[in-house]
Amino acid sequence: MLEKRSVGAGASGGFVGALMPHHTERWNAKKQMQFEALAELSDVIGELEADTGMTCGYRRCGRLVPLLHEQTREIVSRRIEGAREFWGGQFTMELVEPGDLARVSRWLDPAAAPHGAQWDDLSARVNPRRYVEALACHVRAHGEIREGVEVVRLEPENRSVVLADGRRLSAGEICVAAGFEAYPLLQPFMDAMNDGKVIGRGVKGQAVLLSHQHDDSEPILYESGAYVVPHEGNFVAVGSTSHDHDGGAPDAFDPGDMGFYHKALTLAPCLAPAQITGRWANVRPRNMLKGTGSEPYFGAVPGHDGLSARIGGFKIGVGVGGSVKFCS
Repeated sequence: MLEKRSVGAGASGGFVGALMPHHTERWNAKKQMQFEALAELSDVIGELEADTGMTCGYRRCGRLVPLLHEQTREIVSRRIEGAREFWGGQFTMELVEPGDLARVSRWLDPAAAPHGAQWDDLSARVNPRRYVEALACHVRAHGEIREGVEVVRLEPENRSVVLADGRRLSAGEICVAAGFEAYPLLQPFMDAMNDGKVIGRGVKGQAVLLSHQHDDSEPILYESGAYVVPHEGNFVAVGSTSHDHDGGAPDAFDPGDMGFYHKALTLAPCLAPAQITGRWANVRPRNMLKGTGSEPYFGAVPGHDGLSARIGGFKIGVGVGGSVKFCS
C-alpha cells in the first residue's frame, strides 16, 4: 500500500464519523450497497478489533432528524414504509411525536423539532481516526504500507506505477483509492467510461470537536447539513460544510465558515458552553461519472486489465468500506 502523505491524512482522517443510511425514497443500487455495508459494519469492526487489539469507537447510536414542518411528517411516513420494505426487518424507523422527544434524546431542544422527529436505529458512529489506525495496523501485520510515497503516473499495460522520484513499482493488480486525488491519476484511462470528461471533483468539508461531559447514550442529531455526533471520551463532533474545492490547501480551516456549528447549537443548546478542542478540514471525492451521476465507483476500469478504483463515496465512504471488509 502506497500513501502519498501519512495514513488518514486526507478526508478519512476527520472526526465526525457519522454512519447514516440514505433516505428510503427512490431506492437504488447505491442505497442498497450502503445499507448492506452499514448493516454488517458492526461485525466487520468487531473482527478488525479482535485482529488488532485496538478499539474503533463504534456504537450503533441511532439518528434523530427534527421535523420543522407539518408536511414533512407525511414524507417520514413514506420513509418508514420504505424502511420496512428495504431494511428487511433488521432495523426500524419511527416518527417520534413532539411530546415524546425526551425519550430518545436529552440534548435535542424541543423548539428545534416542533413537529417531532424521524428516528432510526440503523445509524451509528465510529471514530474515523482510530478506525483508520486499526486498518493500518491490520495491513502492516499482513503486508506493507509505504508512507510518503507519491504515485504520479499509472501504467496498467505494464502492471506498474511511476513514483515522484522516477522509480517504478510493479504489481499484479493496481487499485487506486486516493480520494479526490484519484481523478487526475485515472483521467487518461477513463475515456471508455466517461467520454474523456472530468470524472469527479473535490468537495471541501469542515468540522469541529467539542469537549463535553456525557454518558455516551445520545443519538446523532442531524438537520440541514449540521451533524452532532457524540463520541466516547466526553467528546462531541460537529460538522460539516460542503463546498467545491477551490484548489487551496485541502486542510486549511476557514473560521468564517462555521454556520454548521451555529446550526448545531440550535439543535443542542447544551453544547454552547463546550470548548472547541479540535478543528478539521479536508476534501472529499465526489464522482461525476457519465451514466452514474455522483454514485461511488468500486470496480475495474474498463479496457485496462489489472487496474481498478475505489473512489467517490463522498459522505458515505467510511460506511461503504464495510462492503469490501478489511484486507485479507
